[in-house]
Amino acid sequence: MIGNLLIGSTILLGGYTFYKSQMKSLEKVEYIIENHKIPKEFDDFSIVQISDLHNAEFGKDNYKLLKVVDDLNPDIVVITGDLVDGGKSNFEVALKLIDELSKKYKIYHIIGNHEEKALLKKYKEKYENYFSQLYSKKIINLDNESIKIKKGKSSINLYGIVIPLRYYKYLFNKNEKSDLEEDFIKDKLGNVCKSEYNILLSHTPFYFDRYVDWGADLVLAGHVHGGIIRLPFLGGLLSPNREFFPEYDLGKYEKDSSEMVLSKGLGGSKILIRINCKPEVVKITLKSKLT
Repeated sequence: MIGNLLIGSTILLGGYTFYKSQMKSLEKVEYIIENHKIPKEFDDFSIVQISDLHNAEFGKDNYKLLKVVDDLNPDIVVITGDLVDGGKSNFEVALKLIDELSKKYKIYHIIGNHEEKALLKKYKEKYENYFSQLYSKKIINLDNESIKIKKGKSSINLYGIVIPLRYYKYLFNKNEKSDLEEDFIKDKLGNVCKSEYNILLSHTPFYFDRYVDWGADLVLAGHVHGGIIRLPFLGGLLSPNREFFPEYDLGKYEKDSSEMVLSKGLGGSKILIRINCKPEVVKITLKSKLT
């Protein structure tokens, strides 16, 4: 009896330790993106991507997360949605993180599906104060907007698209749209200048084909949490769409001359566990490629 209890306790302790190691230890993942459209002045220009925080904390006031960002030493920081967990009110975590990051870095931000949930009528009153505070801070929110990032006489274009909640596909959701309309991005962002280098921030990766057709050279996305449970040789098990083995789970994807970097993000929502899927901070380094 005592032996069985000891074995059970050891298993539980081991499981808890493994869970904590998967949820609270951070990985740094780096990608190099080469393109002949990247101006020479932007050679070695670095971007840190933060995605899907969901109010998670890595040390008190996220000091561990902030240290990782500092170690990566980016030129800019982009946030690809879901800083908060829609419907929950502990959004001080997100606001404090923005305060600390904005002391050192230029921050570009888009909302994700959880911010969109927070804007629904049943949550709106709770989150009005959050959005008021967020947008009063030193942060550039790209709500179907674009901005030119300049270095010397050269520039690159940074766009932020907000995919409405109705296009996030969920199992048994009869109100969802079947697909993003062909001209949706063009209607929101206008025509893209294809001779210039264009980066698109989008929370969901599942419309990569549409982003490519519109003219994005590089897409930065999140949402999928790496598939939550990663299986050897098979990849991510489950997407937020409640779909097994999603087409996009994490990493770099290519189509035609476009690329997408998909972060597995930092936190979690309804499914909090991560197995073989540690939270990550992504660094993208741009390289001017000779033609």
